[in-house]
Amino acid sequence: MVAREDIFIIFTMDCERIRRYSPPGGPETWELSECAIRGFSEVMEENDLLATFFIVPETAERHRALWLDLMSRGFELAVHYHPQSFRGGEWKDYLGGYSYQEQKSQLREVIKDWTRALGIKPESFRPGNVSANDDTFRVLYELGFRQGSVSVPERNLPEYKAVWVGANPYPHHTSPSNRLIEGDMDFFEVPITIDRERRVWQGKDPLELRVEFAGLEDHVETIEKWIRHLTETDIPIKHLVVITHNFFDYSDDSGEMRKRLEGIARYAYEISEEYGLNPVPSTIKQIHIEVDKGSKS
Repeated sequence: MVAREDIFIIFTMDCERIRRYSPPGGPETWELSECAIRGFSEVMEENDLLATFFIVPETAERHRALWLDLMSRGFELAVHYHPQSFRGGEWKDYLGGYSYQEQKSQLREVIKDWTRALGIKPESFRPGNVSANDDTFRVLYELGFRQGSVSVPERNLPEYKAVWVGANPYPHHTSPSNRLIEGDMDFFEVPITIDRERRVWQGKDPLELRVEFAGLEDHVETIEKWIRHLTETDIPIKHLVVITHNFFDYSDDSGEMRKRLEGIARYAYEISEEYGLNPVPSTIKQIHIEVDKGSKS
């Protein structure tokens, strides 16, 4: 059962192909990608945290042994997808630029490659650039996905087909036909945490709790403001979602990015406890399980 004083702490990493094969961006080398993943997972385990890795199919294949080891240690493996960096790059638009049938056709192929690489069927999903449209949740549900972290509330980037103005910022079940209205479909959305009062990218995006977006002091402010909001408004399902990418050498324990990640982990615990909350390390799939358990009890 989810207690009202619980807060689910969820760290996520989007794991891209190397940059020369990934127009939307990626790590410079496969070696850097592996260092990023290993270092990130070390920080998680040192702080008794879990994480969901959102992985594009080729990166799933390249790091197969590492992924299966991480899964055995309690981490979640999930699908990440940029049309522009899938296979030979046949699709040029962002996911939200495609129709229901086009999304379904593409994602069937993504699931096929991803499942072949890891030998397991994926259940969680995040699109590249959080690009989606009103058909996306329906497509995901029909293809067997049951949860994801698809949205950045208040993002307004139509060039990425990623307009989330007015989107629900709390974990919720989505509607089969409209991502902004809750319904009975059992796809569970867990939005990325933001500070809606501070903007980046010429005001088109809120300051996300994305490790690489800002210094530690800014992230601490975002965490504190979000947790204060959750407690003052008595939001029943409290959560914190951190995001990063496999672009940075998190294995360098003297590096700025490693220290920033460690600081976010530390303050996520400390600020939660200051507000009388019980931090619950979680994955995207686990928060869905726990919320559904609570609703049936």
